[in-house]
Amino acid sequence: MRHSGTRNSRTIGVGLIMIGAMLFAGAAACTVAAADHMAVAAALCGPVSRHCILCVASAGSLLASAGVIAAGVMLLDGRPRLQEARSGRSVRIRKRG
Repeated sequence: MRHSGTRNSRTIGVGLIMIGAMLFAGAAACTVAAADHMAVAAALCGPVSRHCILCVASAGSLLASAGVIAAGVMLLDGRPRLQEARSGRSVRIRKRG
């Protein structure tokens, strides 16, 4: 997304940070469930064998939430650029003067 320097980019940035925080909460709940699962079924999932889909989903959710939050912070970080207002009338005035 191209940074336009408008207030819309800041609004979108705050929205992305909020969505990222909600994704992080879901990922944290998924991580707790994965840790409980690994404690109960250590033979199926854990350091000895490959991890199950619950472990992979919690890791993917944490990465996704970090990416969404980073995108929101990048939108907030940009300084608005001043754009010169141009109109057809101002060009005509310059030619006459």
